[in-house]
Amino acid sequence: MEFHASRLCVTNFQDCLRFYRDILGFEEWHDDEQQYAYFEKANIALFSQEKMAEALFQEYQLDETTSQMKFVIQLEVPDVDIYYNNLKDKSVGFINKPHDRKD
Repeated sequence: MEFHASRLCVTNFQDCLRFYRDILGFEEWHDDEQQYAYFEKANIALFSQEKMAEALFQEYQLDETTSQMKFVIQLEVPDVDIYYNNLKDKSVGFINKPHDRKD
């Protein structure tokens, strides 16, 4: 398992994108429609709180708790199903099962 990035869940994606890109000078890849930006050299990603809640909790009703996320630590694994089952066997709780995403 490798650390991939800290993902900051923000309420105003465009303002935050301008700050990290234009003020701090970080180089990024971003998608305005998905409200996601990744600053690879800094290992920081921006994602709108609303879009993150939709992505993580699509099977659940959004409430005050899920819409107030501030950050997510993102880990990269070669096979998510193997790691999921391994962690589940160690009594780790999950909010949803792994599933494929186009993005």
